[in-house]
This record gives sequence, C-alpha cells and structure tokens, in this order.
Amino acid sequence: MTGRHELKPAGLPTSRLAIALAASLVLAIIVGAATAIWMLRIQEIGKWEKQTETFSVVLAETVSQQMDFAYTALDSIAERIQDRWSVSAEYLSGKLSTHDFHQFLREKAALSPAVEVISVLDVDGNVINTSRNFPAPTYSLADRDYFVAQRDNPVQGTFLSSSVRSKTTGKWMFFLSHRLTGSDGEFIGVVILGMSPSFYSQFYEKLSADGHATIGLLRNDFTYLARWPERGEVMGMRNLTGSTYELVHEKNKKSGVLITNNPRMSEGGKSVTRMAAVQSLEKYPLIINFSVDEDLYLADWRKISTGIVIVAMSGILAIVAAFSVLVNLLERREQDLVVTTELKQQAEVINRNQAHLLKNLTEQQIALKDSSDRLQAIFQNAADGIIMIDDTGKIEALNPAAVAIYGHPAIEVVGKNGKFFSPPGQPDLLGLAMSRREFLETGCLRTEAERMRKDGSLFPAELAITEYYHAGRRKLIVIVRDISERRKMERMKSEFISTVSHELRTPLTAIRGSLGLIMGGAMGTVPEKISALMGMAHKNSESLTRLINDLLDIQKIEAGKMDFVFECLPLQNLLQTAIGNNQAFAHSMNTEIVLGSQLEQAMVMVDTGRFQQVMANLLSNACKYSPEGAVVQVLSMARDDNLIRIEVIDQGAGIPENFRDRLFQKFSQADSSDTRAKGGTGLGLAISQAIIRQMHGDIGYYMAQDAGHDTVQDDAEGQDILRTGTHFYIDLPLHTEGNGGLELPTPNPDPLP
Repeated sequence: MTGRHELKPAGLPTSRLAIALAASLVLAIIVGAATAIWMLRIQEIGKWEKQTETFSVVLAETVSQQMDFAYTALDSIAERIQDRWSVSAEYLSGKLSTHDFHQFLREKAALSPAVEVISVLDVDGNVINTSRNFPAPTYSLADRDYFVAQRDNPVQGTFLSSSVRSKTTGKWMFFLSHRLTGSDGEFIGVVILGMSPSFYSQFYEKLSADGHATIGLLRNDFTYLARWPERGEVMGMRNLTGSTYELVHEKNKKSGVLITNNPRMSEGGKSVTRMAAVQSLEKYPLIINFSVDEDLYLADWRKISTGIVIVAMSGILAIVAAFSVLVNLLERREQDLVVTTELKQQAEVINRNQAHLLKNLTEQQIALKDSSDRLQAIFQNAADGIIMIDDTGKIEALNPAAVAIYGHPAIEVVGKNGKFFSPPGQPDLLGLAMSRREFLETGCLRTEAERMRKDGSLFPAELAITEYYHAGRRKLIVIVRDISERRKMERMKSEFISTVSHELRTPLTAIRGSLGLIMGGAMGTVPEKISALMGMAHKNSESLTRLINDLLDIQKIEAGKMDFVFECLPLQNLLQTAIGNNQAFAHSMNTEIVLGSQLEQAMVMVDTGRFQQVMANLLSNACKYSPEGAVVQVLSMARDDNLIRIEVIDQGAGIPENFRDRLFQKFSQADSSDTRAKGGTGLGLAISQAIIRQMHGDIGYYMAQDAGHDTVQDDAEGQDILRTGTHFYIDLPLHTEGNGGLELPTPNPDPLP
C-alpha cells in the first residue's frame, strides 16, 4: 500500500486515480468487444459472399444445361418438319395432326423434366398437334408474343418469350419458339416448346433457407421468367429496381455479388437489405439472381455478438462495483485498513477472473473461426453428396461428394444395393423412403438419420429423397449432407454459457458475502455516506447474481436436469405468500400489489419454490412497467371444471406489437428506450414458461384492448377496475380427489378469455 501511494502524482487524490483506472478498464472492454463484433461481421459477410456466388454459379450451370436441351430439341423438331412437310401451310396441317406425330412430340418432352409441352401452330396460330393431349385442343395462340414475333420477322431465329399462364393448365410458363418456312419461303407455322418455371422452383427450394433466400430467373431485359418463392404478381413483369438491374445494367457487369437495399418489386416497393449474387448466361439471354436477407447471412454473427455483449457488460458491472468499494475504503480511517485490504484483494481476484474469461472468449473465437474456415474450404471444393438409385434399390450413380462422405469408391457400389450405407438393422435408402407417409403422398422426403461409412463409423446425416420417372420407370435421387459439425457447434454454445456462468458465480458470492457483513454491522458502524454507496454495491451484486442464476436455470432446462418436488397446496396461500414476498419491491417502485377475486378452496399440484419463482418474475415485471402510484392486481378464476387461471394485471403501456412474437424467447427484450431503462436479462419469461409447462400448465398474456372490453368486476371489492395494461395468465390443472394427483395432460387454452 505504501509503495503505491508514493507513486501517485503530487496533489492527485487516490480516489481520482482509482476512478481513472476503472474508466480505462471499462473503455478497454468496450473497445475490445466492439472491435471483435465488427471484425466478426466483416468475416461473416465475406463468407456469405463466397457462398452466394457459388450457389449462383451452380444454378447458372443447371439452367444452361436445361436450355441446351430445349434449344436442341426445338431445332431438331423444326428441322424434321421442314425436311419432310415444308410444302405449304395446308399440307403441313394435314401431315402433323396425326397420333404418330403426337407421340413423337410426347417422347421429346419426356426427355427433360423442365419441358412442360411441345406444340406446333399453323399460320393462324391454331394448335395443330401437341405433346400434352391428342387430338390437340381447339384454341388459338395468335395473341402470344412468340407467335407475333415469328410471324412478323422472317429472320427472328429462336425466340424466348415472357412468362404467361397456360391456357390448358393455368400454370406459369415461358416458351421457346421456332419459325416454320414453306417451300417458297413463306410463313406456314410455329413450333413452340413450353418451359415450366415450377420445375425450377422445386429445384431452387432445396437450396433455400427457411424463406430467407430468393432465387429468380430473368430474361436479359429483366423480365421475370421464374422465381422462388413464386409470386404471381411479378411473373412476366420487368424488374428495373432490383439488384439484377443495378449490377447488369447500371454497373455493366455480367456477374458478381453485391449488398443492396433497393426497393423490391416482390415486396411492393419496400426497401429490404439483401445480399445478391448475379450470373448472366453466356449462351442464352438469361440471368440468374440468388439473394439472401440479413436475417440469414448475419444470424450467426448476431448470436456470437450477443454473447460478447453479455460477457463485456458483466465485466463492466463487476469492475464498477469493485472500484466503487475501493474508492470509498481508501478514505476511511486508519482502523479500517484491514477491511480495505481485504476488499482490494477481492477486487484483484475479480480482475484475474475477468482476464481469464476474456482469454477463454478469445480462444473460443479462434476455435470457432478455425472451424468456420474448415467448413468453408469443404464447401468451396465439394457439393452435397448425391446418390441415384432405381426402383429396386440398386445404386446407379454417386458423385465425388458422396464418395468422400461414405468412403466407398464408385466402382465398388454402382449396380449394388445401397444397404451398406445404413446402420445394421435399418432399411436401405429405398426402404427408408417407402416407409414414410410423406414420401408416399408427395414423392419427396426430408429427414435426419444416422448413416454408416465404409469403416463402420456412424454419423448424423440430413437426407432429401425425391422420386422422378425415366423411360417409364421410377427412380430416386438422394441428397445427403453430413451434419456432424452442426451438432458440435450446438454443444459448444451450451458448454460456453455454462462455463461462463459458473466462473462468474464463485467470485460474486465472495463479494456479496463481504458486502452483506459490512451492511449488517459485522465490522462496526458504517458512516452514513459510505452506507449509501455500500448499499448500491450490494444491490448491483444481487442483480448480477440473478443474471447468473437465470443463465444456469436455462442450462438446466435445456439439459433436462431441473428437479421438481410436487405438493398439493391451497392456491390462496400460494398467492398470499407471493404477494408478501414481492410487496417490498412494489413499494420501492411506488406501486401496490393487491389480491382480487380468488378461488378460496382451490388446490393445485405444484413445486412451491418454482411456482414462487414464476410469480416473482410476473409481479416484478408488472411493478416495473406500471406508472407510479398504480395498483397491480392478482386474480384467480375457474376456466372450466378441471382448469384454473391466475392473472397478474398491470397498468402499463402494454407490449409493443413488433415484440410480442418474441416475448417468451431467450434473451428477448423489447427494442425501445423505455423498456431498456427497466433492466433485466430477457430470460425470466422463457424460464417461467418452461417451469409452468413442467407443472402441466400454460402461460401467456393478452392486452386489455384485445379482449374486447375495458373493465372487469372485482368480486371482493365490488368495483370496476380499468384494464389499461397487460394481463399475464397462468393456467394450471385443478387438483381434486377425482384425479388423485396423477399427471394431467397439458391444457391448451384460448389466448384470450
């Protein structure tokens, strides 16, 4: 102590040195956390830019292959017609309206799942023959853009039409058309090939992520030909405001990735921030757009950032509390030197633990980055495994990614049954598909199952199985993805939160105990000025303890290790105890808790401590969000013969509309300055919901204005009380002699009474 005092600058009080040191530590934590969050954001955006570009390249190659087939098929049909029947329009109509030619067109269309229909039109736009029906339907397509283009322009060549609804099926389609020329060079008809955007939509759907991705196929004049998710209002429309137009037209690029918040046609002109990857096809007048929104490409970054903020704020609170005690103890008399030394030692322990936590956090970030880099490298160099099997379960082909996943060389498995991919006692791929109702009804199946490699080891896999028909026989395509890394990351997250919570609780317990002894007079009478600051430090240590306990409760719930001791107890006594336990807190907020109408003889089967934990959370929230001088009501009522409801009613401003769907999620807090000023971890309601469900009950809320009335009759007082705030309710099974305390089914009451 003496040496440190001698190093002080002359005339500078010790308290100011301590305050400056605390401010420096807080600033260092804030700068470090902000820098880490910003760098993680940059890395996450860079990773997703590479991923979206890869997806767009794969999609562009797939579309190009389909268009290769379509153009070739269209040219071959036109060449065959003109070689054999290019005499006149009348001769053409007679020769092509036969069943043999219909069968020829049907076989051509069946070669590609992307081709919906192939038809031949006469000089007036009437259908002569079609691959879909025989005889051909009697309607005219003379008003279609592809017919007008071929009729009026002898040198048009193959024409790619806009997307239109089919007159036969009502589905969205776009067409390739080819002009038919007679012996004298006159226009005698048109061959058209219809491409179904629904085929692309089904393909795109497998690559999207819970509605956060959008994939579009556009003509080079920015007209929508296909889109997923499908939006009928934009099909066939030109999009001159989106990311495709910005990159291709304004920036004059063929491909690339950009982040933009331009108005979106599909959102009615609303601006939405998205990352878009655009690829223009070299051989065809088509453009592919693959885009994802911020909720997807920044999801992992937001989760990690939340953890960083929580740890940083915990450290700041610990530092502020420790240095507040240190500054005040330095000004005490000489006889308090022993107590001052003790508190400084505790502060040093806190600093060492905080440094250890920050080091662990850095190591975790490095480990997460290494894992992410490995996954990115794998993704860049290999796609998901794809296996093709026939209707007997034999493997017809598998790609290099599947070879890498399972360890079986292609030469060893092609032509054999795929049962060696399945663990012993489980069906092969065909048997797995045929055993699921989803596959039998829709022809598609998405599931997760354990798979077996060549060396006999098991791994969790995500499987997508789809059926298709080739040459009249059913085939299956199986897409397999190894999800071992995903499971590992989930375990790492849970272990990280648990470790941080336990490491913080140990030094905090010592701080709380020391402050409690001082406040209780164990060290003598505390001066009034110091007592106020000691009380503030003790209160903040209690808040930090509640935060850690909430984190540990969440971990217990997720691990299924929260213990319950159920007892049959009178509801009235439980509610009176809850009000008594929380009345002092209500008075500190200048509010009052009152017990309104109740069921005096009702009995419930609950864990007393956990029930009081839930009531304390609801009552403290009601007091915090009610205005000064307000009354918080606690009511109980019968919902039916087997169900009772407990309501906690405040008089606050209500829950913001944009926050209601996240109210019971972990770490959720309303995004407004008013609610942030109230404090809290955002864990209380999530924990309460898990506890009540373990008691076979339900928890929810409704707003007074949503219930359709503004007052409620209080049976005890006989007065109408205005409902201006939020009603949180708990529904529990009524315990009677009839049910004998057995486990009751979880009720599912209406959200509103």
